[in-house]
Amino acid sequence: MLLLFCGITAGAGAQDFRGPAQQRFAVWPNIAVVRASDLAEYAQDRQALADLHTGKGDPEKLAAALQAVDSLQTHAQQGALNELGRSLNVQLIAELDALARQRGIANPKLHFDFADITPQQLQRPMVPDDLKKRVARVQLVGYITYTRLDGNLVQATLTLVKLRTGASQSFSATVPVNLLAKTLATQVFDYFEGTRLAAHRRPASAGEWIAAAPGHVDRLVSRDVAARYCATQGAELPTAAELETAEAAGFYGGGVALRDGGMYHVQGGLYDTALAQDGDSRVRPNFIASVPNGLYYCLRRQPPVRATKAAQPNR
Repeated sequence: MLLLFCGITAGAGAQDFRGPAQQRFAVWPNIAVVRASDLAEYAQDRQALADLHTGKGDPEKLAAALQAVDSLQTHAQQGALNELGRSLNVQLIAELDALARQRGIANPKLHFDFADITPQQLQRPMVPDDLKKRVARVQLVGYITYTRLDGNLVQATLTLVKLRTGASQSFSATVPVNLLAKTLATQVFDYFEGTRLAAHRRPASAGEWIAAAPGHVDRLVSRDVAARYCATQGAELPTAAELETAEAAGFYGGGVALRDGGMYHVQGGLYDTALAQDGDSRVRPNFIASVPNGLYYCLRRQPPVRATKAAQPNR
């Protein structure tokens, strides 16, 4: 939604905001809540949001960008309240605060508690002088774009922007309107406060997976045909263990996606995904190799690593 309606291009785009581990972020408390149709209609709204991503770094220009966001919030506030029946700005902050208290986190990564900003100021634009005083200590600013769907469903995207770099992170949800603030808050809270899992790595023994021949996609073929095609690719049929490991890695993690209830040719016979939890019974012999009875992937294995001899000193 952000790219479609704001026309913001990649560059200082999505970036991991979670490091260093103990960093806290002061977040601008005015969060504009804007209908996607408004963004399409008002060029100045699009420009106000785009200016946040340019990473200008000049305090004067940053203050101007924040003032534009506050003006956008005022412009959109009444329409947003009429559409959603509640102030997402205030509710989102309240939900984040509630999550921190429920989990006993005394100093959450995101905080909106400026001592000299009153609840009344939270919902109205600030004068330029006040903006200039606060811009030095604000790291993130946020805005929400949303679209009404059928019934009470709402599709919304919350975008957080680093003021000094223009980098951003977005969180999206399609939920009933009464769950929107809580759902977005939970996503944001989990992102900043949750355990940071290490990135998956391909198994050390994995090779290169190759899809079935273009003419065999979604077709059952015989073991002989599958093996012959794999050979043309410098590959062979995988073992059942290799196929299981590849499925666990996932289609977007260097592995493969298997069809529910599918039969796949492997070196030991036919692998039945419906029996994947049944140990050895998941693979049954394929007694007639010429009968079209399975799908397949090919595996081009990595060449074995040859040990290199240490250079001998000249004598």
